[in-house]
Amino acid sequence: MNKFVRFKESAGEFWGVVDSDGTQMVRRVSGSIFGEWEVADQVGLMSEINLLPPCNPKNIVGLALNYKDLVENIELNYEPLVFIKAVSALTKGNSSIKKPTWVDTIWVEAELAIVVKKSISNATIEEASSAVFGHVVANDVTAKNVFGRDHHLARSKSLPTFCPISSMLIQDVDTQNLRIRTSINGVLKQESSTSERIYSDAQALALVSRIIPLHPGDLVLTGTPGGALESTVSPGDEVLIEIENIGVIRNSVVTA
Repeated sequence: MNKFVRFKESAGEFWGVVDSDGTQMVRRVSGSIFGEWEVADQVGLMSEINLLPPCNPKNIVGLALNYKDLVENIELNYEPLVFIKAVSALTKGNSSIKKPTWVDTIWVEAELAIVVKKSISNATIEEASSAVFGHVVANDVTAKNVFGRDHHLARSKSLPTFCPISSMLIQDVDTQNLRIRTSINGVLKQESSTSERIYSDAQALALVSRIIPLHPGDLVLTGTPGGALESTVSPGDEVLIEIENIGVIRNSVVTA
């Protein structure tokens, strides 16, 4: 299981791999993590370096209504909704969520997110499966139907800081049955399992690739379980999102 991070130094932005001995020591990667790479020099502990989100996507795409507890009747030809989040919404996992003063209500959504390994378009399930590079924890922050007509569109999903993701990109984890939880100020708001998803990782990538060509480093959020609409937050709140074997993110909410 590889654990990748991205970090920034005066000389630029780099990829690193985290040692598996529990020390959280980061070693620089030479080459491309999406192709041929090898471990280079030691950089420092994760707590000592300037971490960036562990992907640099051209596209951030999400699925809605992909958990069984959100869909009353799953018919034979059912498929989740697809939406786009602006790349500018991406931020690292422990960043603050900035709530604009002109937005009345925002909520948080715990999501397992896929980082794409290779370019795919109109992919089969097999092609999509081979395009899964790894996973991160994502918080799909959403504003309530901002002006009564924008639900799941740009202003609802794409404001700055509305897509925090965990600091480590985790490879080779079986995502069929992972515990997923959201707590706000210590109170549990969402608790489910990725086994409740309607579309798996491969099905999600195949669906999205029929609409939007995907490229290495792109991010696909695979939906949130029930409880999101009860997960509203205000400035001063503290949010904890965790997915078993993938990671944890903590976000404080502040006024923009």
